[in-house]
Amino acid sequence: MKKSILYQLYFEMLHAFSKFTMVNADTTTREHAEHSESMQYFFVKSILLLISFCLLFLNGEIAKAQKETHPAVYKINRKVEIPVTLGLFGASFVGFEYLRNKPQLSYEEVIQLQPSDIWWFDRPATEQDVSFRHKAHDISDFFLNSSVALPAILTLDKNIRKDWLNLLILYAESQSVNTDFYLLNASFILRTRPFNYHPEVPVEDKLATETRNSFFSGHVSTSATASFFIAKIFSDYYPELGNKKYWLYTAAIIPPFLVGYYRFKAMKHFPTDVLTGLFVGATAGILIPEFHRIKRKDTGLTFVPFSGRYSGLKMSYTF
Repeated sequence: MKKSILYQLYFEMLHAFSKFTMVNADTTTREHAEHSESMQYFFVKSILLLISFCLLFLNGEIAKAQKETHPAVYKINRKVEIPVTLGLFGASFVGFEYLRNKPQLSYEEVIQLQPSDIWWFDRPATEQDVSFRHKAHDISDFFLNSSVALPAILTLDKNIRKDWLNLLILYAESQSVNTDFYLLNASFILRTRPFNYHPEVPVEDKLATETRNSFFSGHVSTSATASFFIAKIFSDYYPELGNKKYWLYTAAIIPPFLVGYYRFKAMKHFPTDVLTGLFVGATAGILIPEFHRIKRKDTGLTFVPFSGRYSGLKMSYTF
């Protein structure tokens, strides 16, 4: 009963924070929304991480009374990794401020932009419905915020729940690495957003800040980090899944796909921005836990000689 009330409260808070990012056109100008987009996105992500921490803590306390039947899967040096992760998130605040001060387009540059100059694969991003772009932006924010909270579902499994603190550290570390890598790229790569190429978009929108942050999609990479983190954690705790684990990774594509689709419809990103974000996020969500995984004795590269009708050396790699 207590757990059901906890989850209900959690998802009500998630819904409230999702609504927070949806800018009300009647009370806030769209120009202000463009300027504050990155900071709102980072703020909501940090808050949801805090909520996840509280949820995992309560469930972890419940799990203490349960018999531990599953061996440790990850090795975490909390004295080192907690301050390092906090430092990475601190660097993100500096990075977002730098990102907001990137050089914006001049009027002369805007009027010279031509969709024909864009690679054919990316060009459809400049041809979307202008009247839907703000709504698509809000929908992408909703799916992003929902994705960030998805790892909380791991607490439904008692074997995973008992390691709540280590997993929380891993998740925060994965997201911080992803965020800082995004900021590093977006701060120095000047790629104009697709809406700047559309003739029906107001000129004042094209002259605003944060119009040259197209590469790559931080929304998609953040969503992918969360969903692939879930798939990685679950498959590591249950290696007996074998090849069935790839169904988990297939399902992990869905959240970032939804985010990426609406970022594309909002003319915020080109397809290559979305695909790059998917790759970066998936890499962070998988590799950070993998670097901390306690390797089984039967993993790694092995060589086994054999003889009979044929003689030779069998090589295998288990991971």
